[in-house]
Amino acid sequence: MQACVVVERAAFLPLGRAVVVLEQQADTQQLFEVRPGSSDPQPSIRISSGFQNAAVPFKTPPLAGGLHTDARASHAPPAFAMKVKTLQVLWHGKDPVLSVDFSPDTGLLASCGGDKEIKLWEVREDADGAPDVRHVDTLTAHSKTVNCVRFSPGGDMLASGGDTGEVILWRPGSSTNAHGDATTWRTSAVLRGHSDDVQDLAWAPAGAGIVTGSVDNECIVWDVPKAKGVLRLQGHTHYVQGVSWDPHGEYLTSQSGDRTVRLFASRGMGASHQFLSARWCKHVTCQKVLKSAEENPDPRAAHLAAEAPPPAADAAAKPPRQPLFHDDTLQSFFRRPAWSPCGSFLALPAGIYREHADAREEHATYLYQRDRFARPALRIPGVSPAVCVRFSPAFYAPARPRDAAERPKTPPPPSPPSNDENPASTSDPATDDPAPANPDAVPRDGASAAPEPNAPSSAAAPVEVPLIDLPWRVLFAVCTTDTVTVYDTSEPTPVAFVGGLHYAAITDAAWSPDGATLVVSSSDGYCSVLKFEEGELGRRLSVAEAPERVREFMPEERVRAAREAARAARLAAEERAAAQAQAQKEIAAQAAQAPVAAANEDAPANDATAEAGGEEKTAAAAAAAAAKADAAKAASKRVAPVPVVAFGADAAGAKAAFEARVAKRVAPEPVAGPEPPAKAPKRVAPTAM
Repeated sequence: MQACVVVERAAFLPLGRAVVVLEQQADTQQLFEVRPGSSDPQPSIRISSGFQNAAVPFKTPPLAGGLHTDARASHAPPAFAMKVKTLQVLWHGKDPVLSVDFSPDTGLLASCGGDKEIKLWEVREDADGAPDVRHVDTLTAHSKTVNCVRFSPGGDMLASGGDTGEVILWRPGSSTNAHGDATTWRTSAVLRGHSDDVQDLAWAPAGAGIVTGSVDNECIVWDVPKAKGVLRLQGHTHYVQGVSWDPHGEYLTSQSGDRTVRLFASRGMGASHQFLSARWCKHVTCQKVLKSAEENPDPRAAHLAAEAPPPAADAAAKPPRQPLFHDDTLQSFFRRPAWSPCGSFLALPAGIYREHADAREEHATYLYQRDRFARPALRIPGVSPAVCVRFSPAFYAPARPRDAAERPKTPPPPSPPSNDENPASTSDPATDDPAPANPDAVPRDGASAAPEPNAPSSAAAPVEVPLIDLPWRVLFAVCTTDTVTVYDTSEPTPVAFVGGLHYAAITDAAWSPDGATLVVSSSDGYCSVLKFEEGELGRRLSVAEAPERVREFMPEERVRAAREAARAARLAAEERAAAQAQAQKEIAAQAAQAPVAAANEDAPANDATAEAGGEEKTAAAAAAAAAKADAAKAASKRVAPVPVVAFGADAAGAKAAFEARVAKRVAPEPVAGPEPPAKAPKRVAPTAM
């Protein structure tokens, strides 16, 4: 599907029915409705109706730079081939399904929920070509609800976090679950450090680390090979409901119910040290806190301000600001952010936006450019609050390749329209600040904000460029509590939109490794599958066709790199174990030779023999001392303990974490002194006769 448009935030969607906007023609909008049929329990697809828009032209909500797109499509879309199906499978009994994820290696689908179990599925097609699943394994080790499950980048490990505050690592291997069934995955390690429920987790790019967010308002970074925590991130004042790890391994992102998003990174000397080492952890600090943006003035009060006398200038006064995210009253357990597979963008759900102080609050999802966190690059409006964003791991060819000569440098700025022609526009190219306060008015590098569709014809029109000017395209799904919208980074309009699939809130989503399947989980205990046909989303780039700087982020290369890193770590561990075993053998051999040599010595018959015997004993003692010294050198060096460092808003947090550490107990040395008095015998109560 290439041209799908949301009409006025899809306010016409009825509750419990899924409407997919398929095509826009000159005067009629064709809608396909997906809803359960009368006799067939599976959803059926039919044409719902046609909406005439001759009187009121429909427009999509603003996405970037105040850009609006007319609902009338400029080209006919291809035939509808996307398949949407809510699978009537008891995924986790009647309990909610809280998280799903695909293995980048085998394509297995993992799900978890309120039944304290993790289940593995094979996603396939039935005889009619509709999406279907087959149960493969059931993993049982949690004692309470499992809130999140994620495969490692190489697909060779699985991590799950739940209400007990612990994170369980799984590896392929023969085992038996609590039901007595044989499984192909076994428990590898249990990570304990959180004092409350784990809400979300994310893997490091190479699979060497994990970051977890918990209800205890903290995040912990774990060293997977050592199975221990190395860093504790503090600063949030409410539940941490979502975490994400930058594909480049630079940024750690956490989103909380305190209306903030924190970005942590290792800077200075720490950036040059080994990943997850003590020095690397020592230099990890919070680089940016995203929480608010400058408030836009009310355009309706412009004429009143013009008539009133100018107020006295106050140099200390700051423009009012508005929050970017929902508070803790949001009816969702999760706020799951995501980085794009190339690391160019960070998508943040649970956003809100107001045109001005007196305007109605709208739901939004924000996209930030890498290393440009002063303002959002895109604002995507939503029908309801967004709970998660998931990027497709596949890269696609640009819609229309352009050479360097065709790429515009800086489009000519539009002439400022008058208030009569466009009352909502207050921009002035001559007086606007280079960094506009409007969070949705952020163009690309070197480009100004796009003009409104009703701007005067005298304005010089810039050359048409994609929404995000990159030599590749990336797809991402924005899941709100009751809708799923798929966007393309080269188009201002959504690629696909589905709403009303479930009776309860959506909790998570996952893309298959090839980017052709999107699975969505819900609190009603069911999952839905969106299946795209080959070529429907565009031509997928192969490793040879992709630009060199993004090849390492493609699914195939990420799996290969993760496998190589795991193999190198395994070989290093085997070498360390072999060296330690050899050192122990040498120590034992040297210790056994010393008593044998001393036992074979005969008693001296005369002084000379006695002197010789003394020399031999001295030589044996020297040899034993040398053997002990060699054994001490051969033994492995002591590894310095890696502290769990707390970084807060001030030094008090770090001090409290340091004082919270439990020091080893040192036995007191006896002090010579007078003998203590003898203890008095205990009084024995008399026995009644």
